[in-house]
Amino acid sequence: MYQKYGALNSFEAELTFPSEPGTKLVIKRGHDHWQQTFTEAGSNATVEAKSVGQYFKTIAQCPATVEMPVSMLQFWAPDDPVSDWMSIGMNNATKSYGFHEDTPAFVFGAEQGDDRSPQIWFDNENFAPLKVVLGPQQEISFGTYSKFAGFMLPHTGTLKMGEDVLDFNIQWKSIRKKMAPAVFSPAAIKKSNGCGVPSGHVYEFLKKCLRLNKSE
Repeated sequence: MYQKYGALNSFEAELTFPSEPGTKLVIKRGHDHWQQTFTEAGSNATVEAKSVGQYFKTIAQCPATVEMPVSMLQFWAPDDPVSDWMSIGMNNATKSYGFHEDTPAFVFGAEQGDDRSPQIWFDNENFAPLKVVLGPQQEISFGTYSKFAGFMLPHTGTLKMGEDVLDFNIQWKSIRKKMAPAVFSPAAIKKSNGCGVPSGHVYEFLKKCLRLNKSE
């Protein structure tokens, strides 16, 4: 995993949600931090919320009460994969094999048949992350992989909570592009103007599905 994605130390990606066309989530990564801007275009006004963090921890957000979840792409390609995944409850001594849809997969963190423990599924051939389970009824899957700037990157995905699903698309804006450290400044995020608390279905789904039950 580190060999495949270790050099992916900066990127910008825009996530959109077919069920809520006016909503987008822009995620930037660089300088060992991530920054995200969630924009929700309602009938009366556009609401924007921001956060910055490191690993699986939010450091600052705007507004302070927004309770934004951790960057979704941090689960897909963390800074230090094994130790970061172990920090959210995955057991590095437990491994198995299975099929994700029709793709043979290597499973890190769970025995065959266990769909509740924190775990991650990889394509058995190219080690692209296919599915992350954060806990019971908390699942992220990534699909439609293609090579871009030398990396196998997903372009679609699904969040799943029990029977409820939320589809998303990923447009990669830049890969390994130099970004100013100020982009990831907690102080700058806190001083952002015009932030608000989103209230739409997509935002609430993200908050619930990406919540972490382990102490960070």
